Amino acid sequence: MVEVPARGEMAARFCSFCGQPLPGQGTFCPSCGAAVPGSVGPGAAPSPMPTFLPPPGYYPVPGTAPPGPGGPAVGTQSQDRSALFHVTLAAILTLVGVIVGFASSAIVSNLGGLISTTSGTSGVVLSLPSPWVWVGLIGVSAVIQLAGYLMFRSAFHTLTPVDRRFSTPATLALIAVGSFIAVLVGLALILGALYQAVQCVGSGNPITQACLFTSTFWGGLALVAVGAIVFIVGYIGILIGIWRLGTRYSETVFKVGAVLLLIPVLNVVGAILILVGAQSATRKIP
Repeated sequence: MVEVPARGEMAARFCSFCGQPLPGQGTFCPSCGAAVPGSVGPGAAPSPMPTFLPPPGYYPVPGTAPPGPGGPAVGTQSQDRSALFHVTLAAILTLVGVIVGFASSAIVSNLGGLISTTSGTSGVVLSLPSPWVWVGLIGVSAVIQLAGYLMFRSAFHTLTPVDRRFSTPATLALIAVGSFIAVLVGLALILGALYQAVQCVGSGNPITQACLFTSTFWGGLALVAVGAIVFIVGYIGILIGIWRLGTRYSETVFKVGAVLLLIPVLNVVGAILILVGAQSATRKIP
């Protein structure tokens, strides 16, 4: 049976655009801003059509509340799909980067490490592998990881216009990218200084302070130290952004994955969970 409101009782009204309840005499929907059909504003005639037209694909994200002060925002299908696509790419790149990193470490260890030292009568003798070894193995892993950070940043940046909670993670992710590049440059300078030191004294001879502690070495060391500290801050921002993805799309696996990314070895599982969460959240979008 259809319930008929009692005399003097006003039937509940709902916005025809977002479906949220409307106040008794409100002229605009407090959730999406659409004008209520038939409402009268000060000095205006009743309008049969709303004066606000939502963008194409406008819909409330499943599991979120209407936008408001401190509340989750409402997005569009295209923006959410784009963000989740970038998260998917980021998870895949992170997973591949971690695996390549593990493989690189094992191979380099079998080669005796990046830098092998032996004690001489008058100092330390350095033995370094061919440049292609550490550039090819460690470099590839670093570039893949860097691409993953860029994808996370793109996802947060895409969501920022419709959900301000991702503004800070987007900024911190960009800082993480810049500081990570600084660390890579610093490491390259240090390794370059080590090779120059070996050539300075000749292969198999002890390294002297005059040959090793050059401006290149100290500059690289400073870049690595500062870049590493700043990167930690930026990386925490990436993890916060992933956690907020779990809140936005009601996917707990995002939050678990963000925590596991902090733990060596288990970060592989974290990347897999983030990938699963992105796929699940994408299927929720109509």
